[in-house]
Amino acid sequence: MSDNVRRDTLLTVTMAYLLVPNIIFMVGWLKPVWAIPITIVAALCMLDVGRRGVTDAPPLSWRAWVFVLAFALFWAYTAGIGELNVQTTDYFKNNLIFRDLITMSWPVVYHGAGLHDPMLCYYVAYYLPTGLLGKVFGLQYAAAFSLAWGLLGLALAFAWVCRFGRPHGPIVLLLFTLVDSFCWLPNFDRPVHKLASLLGLGGSHGVLGAPFAWNLGTPPIRMDFETTPSLMLWAPQHALGAWLAAACIMHSVLERRPARHVVLVNAAVLLWSPFVAVGLLPFTVAACLREPRHGLSWPNLLGGTALGVPLVLYFLAHDPQQFAGVLFSHLSGPADWAKYTLSLVLAVGVFWAATWLVRRRYGLPDPALWALFCLATLVLVASTFVYMGRFNDWVMRTSEPALFVFRVALACTAVALWRSNAPRRHRVTFALLLLLSAEQPVKTYLLAPLGKLGRQDTTTTIVTADHYAASVARMPAQPGWDLASQYLGSTDSVFGRWLMKNNSTP
Repeated sequence: MSDNVRRDTLLTVTMAYLLVPNIIFMVGWLKPVWAIPITIVAALCMLDVGRRGVTDAPPLSWRAWVFVLAFALFWAYTAGIGELNVQTTDYFKNNLIFRDLITMSWPVVYHGAGLHDPMLCYYVAYYLPTGLLGKVFGLQYAAAFSLAWGLLGLALAFAWVCRFGRPHGPIVLLLFTLVDSFCWLPNFDRPVHKLASLLGLGGSHGVLGAPFAWNLGTPPIRMDFETTPSLMLWAPQHALGAWLAAACIMHSVLERRPARHVVLVNAAVLLWSPFVAVGLLPFTVAACLREPRHGLSWPNLLGGTALGVPLVLYFLAHDPQQFAGVLFSHLSGPADWAKYTLSLVLAVGVFWAATWLVRRRYGLPDPALWALFCLATLVLVASTFVYMGRFNDWVMRTSEPALFVFRVALACTAVALWRSNAPRRHRVTFALLLLLSAEQPVKTYLLAPLGKLGRQDTTTTIVTADHYAASVARMPAQPGWDLASQYLGSTDSVFGRWLMKNNSTP
C-alpha cells in the first residue's frame, strides 16, 4: 500500500451497517441449510471490503467529524429516533414492528390472524438490530438501541456528504438538507387567499391549490419527491439504506475505485427497501459498465446472488398490492398532462437546466459528478411512470437514491461555483435558486424540533405500541384500505415453504 493510500474505514463501516441486518435476517428467518452458507458468504464479503476497501482521499478532519456528529444528533432528536422527540404518525406502525420483533419468535408469523398464518413481510433491515438487542436485553431498552442504530446511520450518511463536498463538506451537508423543489409554487396562492379572507376581500380558493402539485389523474395519484428532512422524520428505514448505498456507488465513480462491491450493495439494500434497490439499479449498472472486470468480481456475483435470491423470494410472498398501475393510464386529459409536465419541471427540470448552464460556462461540476447528476435526473423522471401504494410509495422510495445523488451534486456545484471566480451575479443567482427551493425543509427545521409539524403526534412508544394494535397483523383497517396487508405475506409461498424455518409458536 503506497503512502497516499489508506484503509477506507468509512466504506468498511458503511458496508457493515448495510450487511449486518441481512445476516441477522438470514440466521433468524431461514432454515440452517440456507442460512449457514449465506451467512458465510456475507461474512467473507465483509472481510473482502475491509481488505480491499482503500482510498487515496484524505480522511475528514476532526472539525468535520464534530459537525457531522452534532448534525446527526440534531436530526436524530428532531426525527424522534429513540423517542427523544415527538414522532410522526408513521411510528404507530414503526413502534409496533419493533415490538413484534422483540416479543415474538422469529420468523415472525401471526398465528390465527388469517389464512395460512401470514408472516411479517416488510423492509425490516432498519428494525432488526434493535429487535435483536431488545430480545437479549429487554423491551425497556429498545428505544436506546434504536437511537444508537439510527444515530450511527445518520452519522455515516452525513460523513459521506461531507466527504463528497470537500474541502467545504459541512456547508455542502447543510445545503444537501435544504435543497428541495419548486413544487410549492402552485400552492403560493393559499396564504394569499387566506390573507384576503381575513381582510374581508374574499377567500375562495383558486385553481392552484394543493392538488395541483401532488395529485394527478382519476382517481388521483400522488406524485411526491420527498424533502431530505421529511425522509428523516417519516421513513428512516428507507432513507438510511438509500443514502448509504448510493454513497458507496458514488464513491466508486467519483473516487475511481473498483466497482468490486456495487452489486453486493444493491443486493444488501433490498432488505432495507426493495423500492430503493430498484431505484439504485441504474447507478449500479453504470458503475459496472465503467469497469466490467470488477463488476464481475466474486463479491458481486456470489455475494449479490446469495443475498438477493432469498430476499426477492421473500418479497414475492407479499400480499397483493391494493393500489398499483401505470400512471399514464390514469391521466384523464390535457390538464393532467400539463400538471404532470409542470411538476417534473418544478421538481427536476429547473435545477438540471441551471446546472447545465453552469457546467457549460464554468465547467462545474466535474465530468464524473455531472454524469451522475444527469443519470439521477433521468431516474427521477422514469420513477414517475408507474405508481404503487395508497400514497404512491413507488415514486417516493425508488427516487431516494437518485435524490441523494441529485441533491449532493447541486450542493457541491453551488459551493464550488461560489468559491470560483465566476461573476458575483451568477454565483448569487445559483445559490438563491437552491435556497428558494427550501420552503418545506425550512418549515421542517423550524417546527419539527418543537414537535409542531403536521401529523407529528404519535402517542405510543415501542413499549406501549400494543395500545395502538395487538400486533402488525391486527392494525385497524381504514375505509377502502386494508392497512395491515401492507406488512404481511403468505407463508404458503416459495419462501415460506422452502426457505423459511418453521415457526409453530403461537
